[in-house]
Amino acid sequence: MLMLDNLDAPGRFDPVASARAALMKALDMGGLWQACAELVTRQLPCHSCSLMFDIDDYEPQQARHFLAEATDAALPVTSLAVSAPYLAANPRVRWYTFSQIMSQDALAAARLQAQNPGPGWREFIHLAFWNEQRLEAVLSIRIRANRPQLTKQELAFLTELYPTLEAGLQRVRSLHAERIRHQAFEAMLYRLPLATALIDARLTPLYLSAEAKKLCLRWSRGLSHGKRLPEAIERGIHHSMVADPQLWSSADGRHERRLRLHDPERGLHMQVEISPPLELATRRPHYLLTFAEDAGGDALDGGSPGNLLLLQRLSPSERRVATLVARGLRNDDVAHQLCRSRKTVESQISSIYRKLDVANRAQLVRLLAG
Repeated sequence: MLMLDNLDAPGRFDPVASARAALMKALDMGGLWQACAELVTRQLPCHSCSLMFDIDDYEPQQARHFLAEATDAALPVTSLAVSAPYLAANPRVRWYTFSQIMSQDALAAARLQAQNPGPGWREFIHLAFWNEQRLEAVLSIRIRANRPQLTKQELAFLTELYPTLEAGLQRVRSLHAERIRHQAFEAMLYRLPLATALIDARLTPLYLSAEAKKLCLRWSRGLSHGKRLPEAIERGIHHSMVADPQLWSSADGRHERRLRLHDPERGLHMQVEISPPLELATRRPHYLLTFAEDAGGDALDGGSPGNLLLLQRLSPSERRVATLVARGLRNDDVAHQLCRSRKTVESQISSIYRKLDVANRAQLVRLLAG
């Protein structure tokens, strides 16, 4: 029979166990440091402690500091000047003490005196964390002056702390690098002149570019809050999912597909280019949508899937001109249909040539009809 009598009673709080669990679960440097400082100051006779990281040539660029007792003393400095020569002479050393440094470096005490004339402690222990030959972080634990020696139990705690903190630092660094990549990628996409959206199978938008947000505001009468697509767009996409489920379920590498949407109440028209289901780390499919809006419903009906991306380079007014030119209309006809002067149309065509990198009308027609 399984007996559970030795489990802690519900509601019983163990601060050491809580700090250890928080250290193992921390996802950013702030949470990691808070848990580490809590754990160290509860388990060791700690005067103060610091976590120094982003180390370049033994010079920490960032640090977190903690004073175990409320005093008038200033926070420790962010520096490895005292131990830098020792670290250089002992690459990949996992931990060391101030006493070990002084046994090899006669100038260490003088460097400490210059850095901190009255430290309030006699000994420190440093846990050093490396990436190959590069020092990445150092946990500095300064022991109270009345306890220069640690017990076997306290040394055992340090032995257990090292791999836990090392794993936490690796996790935080990896997540931080991933956040930077994600933010950079999102910032790049956000600034592209493309109306794009990433949606899940429930049509919930997970990402909208700046142009897509503008488009959604127009289609939702300025009421869009980003949690749902505008009703007219969502309704059109949902209808397509019901009418053509194969389009939304096949990930066999086919080309993108397109559908036409319109809002009859406001006279808005657009084409939506739909990617095949994206292979993301989830069981539910996701789709990339690219929108090309045309207020008069004159968007291109044929051609390659790349037409939408090309048209996104143009302003809405230029897009209508390009569409009519691709249909074979002459400049006078375009001007008449759009109620513009011939000079305005010619100026817009020149701008279209420049934006689409074509030299003449024939190249423009081939490009948009291809």
